[in-house]
Amino acid sequence: MLRFAHPEYLWALWAIPALAVLFFFFHRWRKDLLARFIAESLFADLAPDLSVSKRVFKEALLLSALTLLIVAAANPQVGTRLEEVKREGIDVFVALDVSLSMKAEDVRPSRLEKAKRDVSSLLKKLQGDRVGLIVFAGDAFVQFPLTADYSAADLFISAVDVDAVPTPGTMIGTAIEQALNSFRKDLPTQKAIIIVSDGENTEGDVAGAIEKAKKEGVRVYTVGMGTPEGGPIPLYSNNVRTDYKRDRAGSIVLTKLDEATMQQIALISNGSYRRATSGGNEIDDIFKELSALEKTELGSLQVTGFEDQFQYPLALAIVLLIIENLLSERKGKMFSKLLKLVPIARALPLLFLFLGGAASGQTVRSHVKSGNEAYEKTKFTDAEIEYKKALEKEPTSKEAQFNLGNAHYKQQRFDEALRAYSNFAAAAKNPTEQAMALHNTGNSLFKTNKLPESLEAYKQALKLNPNDDDTRYNYQLAKERLKQNQNQQNKNSKQQNDKQQEDKKDQQQQQKDQQKDQQNQQRQEQQQKNQEAKQDQTKQQQAQQQKNQMPKEQADRILEALRNNEKEIQKHLRKREGVRIKVEKDW
Repeated sequence: MLRFAHPEYLWALWAIPALAVLFFFFHRWRKDLLARFIAESLFADLAPDLSVSKRVFKEALLLSALTLLIVAAANPQVGTRLEEVKREGIDVFVALDVSLSMKAEDVRPSRLEKAKRDVSSLLKKLQGDRVGLIVFAGDAFVQFPLTADYSAADLFISAVDVDAVPTPGTMIGTAIEQALNSFRKDLPTQKAIIIVSDGENTEGDVAGAIEKAKKEGVRVYTVGMGTPEGGPIPLYSNNVRTDYKRDRAGSIVLTKLDEATMQQIALISNGSYRRATSGGNEIDDIFKELSALEKTELGSLQVTGFEDQFQYPLALAIVLLIIENLLSERKGKMFSKLLKLVPIARALPLLFLFLGGAASGQTVRSHVKSGNEAYEKTKFTDAEIEYKKALEKEPTSKEAQFNLGNAHYKQQRFDEALRAYSNFAAAAKNPTEQAMALHNTGNSLFKTNKLPESLEAYKQALKLNPNDDDTRYNYQLAKERLKQNQNQQNKNSKQQNDKQQEDKKDQQQQQKDQQKDQQNQQRQEQQQKNQEAKQDQTKQQQAQQQKNQMPKEQADRILEALRNNEKEIQKHLRKREGVRIKVEKDW
């Protein structure tokens, strides 16, 4: 495979035909000038040793040398180069708090955004270390396992938000246990955990998790997000703040940094604690401590490249310039014989045609190179424009098509990226290129949460290129994410079923209460009727007493019995079932 390190220099090849035209007009001007003084028939007598063919040959050598010098400046590169790079480092898991309290803005722009920026800055400083990310709130999940692909890790971090974990709350202990279980046991590497949180732990056994980390020799570093004074938690709708988080009583929640908890976690595990500030980057201090830990060789990486070949056209250009200087313009028998064998003058138009075609064809590579430079500077829109210009000139350019898909991917336009990768795969002629297209297709499907389709794309890529460790890693990552989603769906389904059953029980309880109220109302009505009947009976008894002259003691006993019966009924009516109210901290 041939390519140029600086293809933009090849535009200078257009100067070669221009110089040839200048030499042609210069010869005509010189011939016309001589014709003014002497007749053309006398040229051979006055200058018998002058050779026009040798003069043209010398100019052709000069133009050829200039052409080779331009090609050498563009630095042609051919073939590949393999380098073995040893990688040493440690294993680090970042546990990022994504509970609702991390939306508080007592640290600008917010606790969560500040945390994401600091973690992203840490990734840019790591060299050779493997890093993983755990997000936690009322539960903890592995966002991505240990990896040395910092670019992919940064993409995952930028997409993290408070809805990454649906369960409300803050369980730091669960996050630590999840990290400890996710460390690889096959290499005796130094291991560390960085907890980025406001420390408002709501439940879970933090002390037990820290003791377990200490026994396994894992250091835990903590970064406190927030201020001890605290702040409210804003609620947004369409990027407009609508209210603040309120508790069940309707009061605005004030979330504060629990600095004591964060300091205790770091102290027990021989780590260190830093409090984040709006303008600082305290995680840099933790990076310095991580750099001081003993590194472990994690493996080797083979890097492919191109061999520079500029020395060959440069050496040939120097040889041609030497020949051009040593060659005179006088006639010679040897040169005449060579001229008959190699008609240089007749070959020059073909040479200029070839050079012009090379310069024209290089336009596509120039656009691709400009797009690559813009891509490296994260100017993905500019890179997309350059790749599209290259495809306009050469629609079959596989490199432009593939890189256009990458530009769409970086702009999170995954549907367009899938189309570009599909076009590249259709034009690919070897299994390696097809595997590359399927790998990136799997990445795009992964980002759109089409995990089964993503797994299938990775699987097809591995069939074409079984030695691709990146594809194998992404396949395992997608498989783990699908499993997490299924578990979460099952958990949500179970919670929904539990909630439905609880609502059903509440509804049944309400029906029972209504029935009790109806019964009580009926009892009260019956009691009232009984009282009225008793009053009538009393009146009748009094009348009968008066009539029959009933003794006063007997009448008092009857009235006392009636009063006791009424008390029992009132006491029964006052008995009601209490309702227990459960209050939870969901931030």
